[in-house]
Amino acid sequence: MQNIFLTRYSVKGIKALDQLISLSFYKKTISKDPDTRGYNVKGIYGMNGSGKSGIVTSVEILRNLLTDPGYLNNPIAQKNLDAIINKGTQALFIETNFIVNFAEPALLFQYSVTLTKDLSGKYVISHEKLAFKKASANSDTMEPLFEVINGEFTTILKEKEKAAMDFSSTFISKTVNLLETASACALFFEKFWLSTLQTLEASPSFLEIGLCLLYLFGNKIHVYLDQSDDHRTYVAQTSLKSFNDQENDKIEIDTLISSLQKMDNDSLNVFSVTDNPVSKAAFSDYERNVSKLYEFLHIFKSNLLGIEIDKRENRDFWVCNLIMVYDSYKIHAEYESTGIKKLIRLYAYLKDMVHGGIVFIDEFDSNLHDVYLCALLEYLMEYGEGQLCFTTHNVGPMDILKRNKKSIDFLSENHQIYPWTTNGNYSPSKLYRNGMIEGSPFNVDAIDFIGIFGSDGEDE
Repeated sequence: MQNIFLTRYSVKGIKALDQLISLSFYKKTISKDPDTRGYNVKGIYGMNGSGKSGIVTSVEILRNLLTDPGYLNNPIAQKNLDAIINKGTQALFIETNFIVNFAEPALLFQYSVTLTKDLSGKYVISHEKLAFKKASANSDTMEPLFEVINGEFTTILKEKEKAAMDFSSTFISKTVNLLETASACALFFEKFWLSTLQTLEASPSFLEIGLCLLYLFGNKIHVYLDQSDDHRTYVAQTSLKSFNDQENDKIEIDTLISSLQKMDNDSLNVFSVTDNPVSKAAFSDYERNVSKLYEFLHIFKSNLLGIEIDKRENRDFWVCNLIMVYDSYKIHAEYESTGIKKLIRLYAYLKDMVHGGIVFIDEFDSNLHDVYLCALLEYLMEYGEGQLCFTTHNVGPMDILKRNKKSIDFLSENHQIYPWTTNGNYSPSKLYRNGMIEGSPFNVDAIDFIGIFGSDGEDE
C-alpha cells in the first residue's frame, strides 16, 4: 500500500449538509500489513442539491487548515467560510481517519477539527484533536496525541524522555494565543518543521512525529473544484466592488488581491490555458511537463501534433501560454473545447493520484465524454498508487467502479450515505436508473414539465 491512505472521512455543517455524513474508503478490520489495492477509487452519486460538492469543498478547507497557518486570518477565506458554512449549524465539523505505514507497526490516526464563530463574527478553531492507535489493534480506543479546546491545550501526550518533554513545553509556549486562528499542525510547520527534519535521526518525540505525519497527510490532499463551486473569485470581486463603492484606498484593494492569491496554496503545478507564471529556473521542468501534457491530450485528440509555449518575460519569470499545433493551423488553448480545457487543468491532479496523492475531484464527468471517463477510471484503478474520490452524475462508470471495494456511494436528498454492496450479478447502473437504490428515487416524469415553459401570462 502507499504510505498514507485515507480510510474514513466525516463532515457536518458545509453548504446543505446539516447532519453528519461519513464516507468509508477501507474495510473496518485492518491487518498488520494493510493491502489497499482495490480500494483506491470512489465515486459519489446523488441528486442535484444532495450535497456532493459540499463534501469536496470541505476537503479543501481541511487541507488549508492543515497546511496554511494564515488561512483563517485571510479575509477572503473568512468571507468564503461565512457563505458556505451551513446557516443552521453555524459550525463546521470535519473528522478523518488515515493509515500511516512508513514503518511497522502501521498506525491509524484520527484527526478532528471544528470551526465556529467567535464574538467578532470570525470563524475560529473551537476544537481540534489528534489521536492514534496501532492500525491492527482490535480495540477501537485511540490514545490522544493532543487536544485543543478554545485555543488551549487540554491534552498533550506525556513522554518520559527529557527532549520530548522539552519539545512539548516549547510547542505549548510558542502557540499561546494562536491556536484559535491556526491549527496545531500548521503552526508546527511554521515554527518547527525545518528543525524537526534536521533532528529526525536523533529520536524525535512522538508528538513531533505525529504532527509531521499530519502535515504530510494534509499535503497529500489535492482538491479540484468545478468552477461553479469555486466561490473564491466571486467573493473577491464582490469585496473589491464594496471597497470601490466606499472609495477605500489602493492599499486595501492590493491587500485584498494579495489575500485572494494566497488562498490557493496547493503545491500542484496545475496548467492554466492562459498566463502560466513559470520561474526561469524551473522553465526546463515546465517544458518537460508540457511535453507530457501533449502525450496525455493526444490520446483524446489524435490530430493534435504538439503544444508550443508562447512566453513573455516578466522579471525572474516567464509568463507562458499554450499553443495547440495541428496540421494546417495553430490555436491558443483558450479556444479549445471546454472538455479539452478541463483535461488540461485535470492533468496535474490525475498525475498526482498516479504517484500516490489523495485527490478529490468535483463533477469529474462534466464536459468529458463517457468513453474517456471510463477509460481514465480503468487506468487509475489499475495503476494509480494514490486515491481518487470524485462526484459525478454519469452512471456509465458504475459497472467499472463495482470491480473495486468501497467504490460507490449514493448520497440521498436527505443527506444520507448509502454505500453500494455487491448483490450477485446485479448492475448498480441499472438499479440506479430504475430508482431501486435506497435513498436515490428518480421521481421526475415528463408530465411534471407541462406548463413550465409557456409564454409569460399564457397557460399550456
